[in-house]
Amino acid sequence: MSRIITQINDYQTTIASAVEEQTATTSEMTRNVAEAAASSGEIAANIDDVATVARTTTDLVTQAENAARELSDVSQELHHLVATFRL
Repeated sequence: MSRIITQINDYQTTIASAVEEQTATTSEMTRNVAEAAASSGEIAANIDDVATVARTTTDLVTQAENAARELSDVSQELHHLVATFRL
């Protein structure tokens, strides 16, 4: 009878150890999933920032093109005005 109780006790200890290991593994997996989710959120925010910078750059390039076009128009007008004084 004592031997059977000892065996049952050993089984319970083995099961408890396995449950403890599984709990630790599950906790580690949960932590890793939480870190991955946080990283995904950071990546999404960074992509949004890059898109915003790209839109801003596009707007600034458009403004620069418009300014260059206006400068070209003013240059042509000045050229024409100077030409009329030479006559």
